[in-house]
Amino acid sequence: MMLLKRFGYTWIFGLMILISCSKDDDSPATPTPTPAPPSSSGIVAPTGIYTRKVLLEYHTAAWCGTCPDAFSKRDQVMNAFPGKVIPVEIHQSDGMQIPLFMTIDATFGSNPASGMVNRVPSLGTVLLNRTQWMSNVTVQTGTAAKCGLAINSTIDGNSLAVEVQAAYKEALAGNYAITVYLTAMNVSGTGSQFDQVNSYNNDPSSSYYHLGNPITGFKHQYVVKKVLTANMGDAIAASELIAGGLTKKNFTADITGMDAAELYLVAFVTKNGTSATTYEVLNVQRAKAGVLQNWN
Repeated sequence: MMLLKRFGYTWIFGLMILISCSKDDDSPATPTPTPAPPSSSGIVAPTGIYTRKVLLEYHTAAWCGTCPDAFSKRDQVMNAFPGKVIPVEIHQSDGMQIPLFMTIDATFGSNPASGMVNRVPSLGTVLLNRTQWMSNVTVQTGTAAKCGLAINSTIDGNSLAVEVQAAYKEALAGNYAITVYLTAMNVSGTGSQFDQVNSYNNDPSSSYYHLGNPITGFKHQYVVKKVLTANMGDAIAASELIAGGLTKKNFTADITGMDAAELYLVAFVTKNGTSATTYEVLNVQRAKAGVLQNWN
């Protein structure tokens, strides 16, 4: 009888241990940390498939009454070729002029409400009237891309770190450079250095009809704020200008006083010439500051 009781106690004790273990197994496990979302992988390997885009560098000034029509022509071209036209605005003798203007003026000339389409001449001149933009953009978008670009950047307080890469589909002979502009949208200010003179205030056919002359508080678009390279670009090593070749550049920009949400980077590869009419932009890319733009 004692043996039976002892056996029963042992069996009950073992059952309690088993139940205890079963409860432990059923209880929630120690939580594992939620995996952090993967950080941006950065610029991927070049794809070799690149869209031919067009750089529209146009001159403007707050005091230029015909410039609003240039803005309309810019928008028309962009709408006709969505995603393929990248405009930049170079200001002259107003509150938005930067040293780049002097370099561009000395190299290609300048004229507000006119601009360059991939820095390629038409009818013997590289500085094209706004009425010529559409036809010349049409020609340029119809040519094959010889290279592509990718841009990545990060914002840390008042500092913008930038990486730009260019990849080449074929060997290129000559002198080439890569240029990086920091541009801003919705730039405005007070007074004649920023308010836009508007010769179309009384023209009902204009998008700027009855907006005022000048247009106070006008928001200027695609304004070049800084050049992260030399004004005419940083030279690309000949050893990189081969089929499958790759150029990598890194920059840091001080963006103190700028609205980071309005900043964009524009990078392009140029074949440098010896006169105003012998340059050519091979391709161009645009990316919002702090946002990765891979090859496309």
